[in-house]
Amino acid sequence: MKKYLFYITLSFLIMTSVSARKTGCEGNCENGFGKWTYTDNTVYEGEWVETQKHGQGVETWPNGYIYKGEFKNSEWSGQGILNFPDGSNYEGEWAKGFMNGEGKFIWSDGKEKKGTWKNGKLQE
Repeated sequence: MKKYLFYITLSFLIMTSVSARKTGCEGNCENGFGKWTYTDNTVYEGEWVETQKHGQGVETWPNGYIYKGEFKNSEWSGQGILNFPDGSNYEGEWAKGFMNGEGKFIWSDGKEKKGTWKNGKLQE
């Protein structure tokens, strides 16, 4: 009887381990195209290089933020669009995870600001 309990417990641990991995990668999240689901339900789907988000991808948060664009070393870098939950968005250049370079911010009411951004702030 103890032998059966051991095998049942071992099977449960193995199944739990396999299920836990499903919150990780689907596809190739080392060097290729893959979808990674984080424990907070944030999802990244796109290109990977040496386990880093690198190339084109989409990152979606459960609270409604969506970034579509370029990644370098797992940071938003290059051209991209960030959609905010309220309907506002920023489209333009990114570096090291911040709005950096030429871009346009459009508020949900349609007003917009174009210009040069540095570390997330419009330079006026």
